[in-house]
Amino acid sequence: MKDYLKHYRVTIRALSPIYIGSGVQLGKKEYLYMPWNHRVIVPDFEKMYMTVQKKGLQREFDSYMMNSRNNLPSLSQWMKQHQFRNEDYEVWKRYEMDAGDAFATQTGRPKGIDTFIKDAYGKPYVPGSSIKGMFRTALIAWEIQNNPRYYARTKREIERSARERASRKQCLAKETDYLEQQVLYTLNRDETKAGSAVNDNMSGLHVGDSVPISVEQLTLCQKIDYTLEREEKCLPLLREVLKPGTEITFDVSIDTTLCPYCMEDIMEALNVFNGMCNRYFYARFCRSTKDKDIIWLGGGAGFPSKTVHYALFGGDAYRVIDSIFKNTLGVSYNKHKHSKDIRLKLAPHVCKCTRYNGKLYDMGRGQISYTET
Repeated sequence: MKDYLKHYRVTIRALSPIYIGSGVQLGKKEYLYMPWNHRVIVPDFEKMYMTVQKKGLQREFDSYMMNSRNNLPSLSQWMKQHQFRNEDYEVWKRYEMDAGDAFATQTGRPKGIDTFIKDAYGKPYVPGSSIKGMFRTALIAWEIQNNPRYYARTKREIERSARERASRKQCLAKETDYLEQQVLYTLNRDETKAGSAVNDNMSGLHVGDSVPISVEQLTLCQKIDYTLEREEKCLPLLREVLKPGTEITFDVSIDTTLCPYCMEDIMEALNVFNGMCNRYFYARFCRSTKDKDIIWLGGGAGFPSKTVHYALFGGDAYRVIDSIFKNTLGVSYNKHKHSKDIRLKLAPHVCKCTRYNGKLYDMGRGQISYTET
């Protein structure tokens, strides 16, 4: 065993629903909701279509699937109208999951489902790239806090550029890249090009994909915007998420000749980063926690978990974030009432939440632990 390589088995225990998107959304004609057991089946369409043909309903089904009107019944409703049974659903099933708090009311239109990423065998998993990105953000925030004067010039550049109109993709791209280079591009393996990826010391940090997770750990959650007034705005979007209590296990290897951070440093950085999120954001909603080793992972966890603006600007971060929103969102800036951010001294002014088993949760919260192997 090479002494300069350190190996760890790491576990994240989901404290709230966690969502890692596959980029695929199921429309209301692509899943079956079974109200009698409050579960959802995602069918194999080839098997389903064969049964439809055997019943002589091919023409009606084709017409239904091709019709784009919004007021059409869901796939479940269409199947019920044509007297399909639970036994048929079981034959078609690719996978099924608990419907969670989705469909709790009978009002509102059927909702699309954003699916969780799965491996070739249909098992949910968390990519190592998602976890490494979380580590990377926390380490940058930690380094900024440890040496704020070193990043003062970059801070001023970000503050200035945030006031300029730009697309969401281009906004602060140059400044963000430079900040990452200041913090992490320390290897000097390519002295002619400081921004070359070969200079990134995080190349010595290898994070594996998680072990496959049982489909039984999936449930459905609805996106909820939670306000300072403790109001909940339910949005017409469902996500496949990991249930609270799910364990996400993966391996981490550190090449100490390249990466200057040990696992203890990463843990400290994660705790510092969570402290910033609590102080400048979640405390405003009375949703902060004093627990240690808390992480924020995946989609829907909200703006604070993806940015180092709180590390750079502290209590004034809302001004810079508001400028970013104002200059990238266009008409959506007023539509989503971001004009309130300055008055409230909070940006964004809603907390990204969901409900599971009747309880309100922040999206994407977990607790991390590790052992050296």
